[in-house]
Amino acid sequence: MEGESRKRRGGDVENGTFEIEIIDGVARCTMRGPRMNALGVELMAPLFDGLEDVIAREEVRVVVLRGSEGNFTVGADLTTMGEKMDPALMQVNMARMGSILLALHEGPRPFITEVDGWAVGGGLGMALAADITFATERAQFFLSFPRVAIMPDFGTPYFLVERVGAAKARELALTAARIDAEEALRIGLINRLVPSEKISEEVMRVASKLASRSPEVMAETKRSVNRAHRMGLEAELDYEASRQPFFVLAPEHRLAVEKFFEERKK
Repeated sequence: MEGESRKRRGGDVENGTFEIEIIDGVARCTMRGPRMNALGVELMAPLFDGLEDVIAREEVRVVVLRGSEGNFTVGADLTTMGEKMDPALMQVNMARMGSILLALHEGPRPFITEVDGWAVGGGLGMALAADITFATERAQFFLSFPRVAIMPDFGTPYFLVERVGAAKARELALTAARIDAEEALRIGLINRLVPSEKISEEVMRVASKLASRSPEVMAETKRSVNRAHRMGLEAELDYEASRQPFFVLAPEHRLAVEKFFEERKK
């Protein structure tokens, strides 16, 4: 990785501003960049390389993305924007981030984000790209784009509509809304609100549970939910009828049923 040292230690990857820990099939990725994890030169390349590495690893069954030092990420590093920004490089970086977010959101693995403190601008889009978004009571979500005279990016409009509906998404985006954790939970912007001292433990508890399940079933479940509103009910029912027999005949189904009945006896 250009400009960064990269050290592997067992299942871990460290490169200064982006850390990956592989724990029982869960890739816990932590942003450790300067200026509240701003997406600037120090963090962007390690973030890209790290997430692409995780996506390519067969042993990874669940991906968790979080920040450090009390913040998720404040989005674009405004100290490098404006006349200092190379538009060609910006386009390349945005396209690369787009590919990563698409792979995480549409790909086979459950993707979880853990938000403490600020999730701003494109950082908010990253937080909402997850299948499950956890947040602490200190979380603040800020659609800052109009405030700095740029359009929303990193898929934020798509994820907003997916989470809160088109009418509410337009209101939040146009007014450059700042949303606290309780309001975010109330309107469906996040999935769960967890005390800051317990969130990492709770996220890993849920991630580990998902990682313990059949990766084929997790992938098909995620694919079905992502696709359902695009296909329509009739197409979804036809697809389920064509695919479910294969899962019922698989040995994983038999073992899961046996485990289910054993647990009920306890």
